[in-house]
This record gives sequence, C-alpha cells and structure tokens, in this order.
Amino acid sequence: MERLTELQAKLARAEAEVQKGVGHLIQERTQMADKVAGGQETAIFFDMLAMLEDAQFLHVQRRDRVRREMDGAVIRKERRLTL
Repeated sequence: MERLTELQAKLARAEAEVQKGVGHLIQERTQMADKVAGGQETAIFFDMLAMLEDAQFLHVQRRDRVRREMDGAVIRKERRLTL
C-alpha cells in the first residue's frame, strides 16, 4: 500500500510537469508566431523551441513510465488479494 501511495504522488508530480510543459510550449509557439509575423530573426528561438519540445517529450516519457509502474503495482496488489 505504501508503494502505491508513493507512486500516486510521483504520478501526480509527473502529470503536473507535463501540464506545465504544455503551457510553456503554447506560450513559446505563440511568441514564435508573433516574431515570424513581425519579420524578426527567429533561428535562435526555433532552437529554443526545439529544446523545450525535447524536454516535454522526456516529461511525457517519465509520466508514462510511472503510470506503467503504478499499473503493475495495482495488478500485483490485486493478485495478492485474490490468493
């Protein structure tokens, strides 16, 4: 039970990071569109956006890994209860 509680807290933190990242990406893409529309130099901003997207990908991977780990813990717990 303690492990499941720990995993639930870990998953909540991972979900929060993913949501925060979505907000950052929306904000950065909006700013990028404004810069492109304004004819500003955008090469460095495209690089920064790519780095943010890579970081978001890692957050999603971590969240999914924790979710799978939690699913496995739930299944093991259910098996113990049925034995």
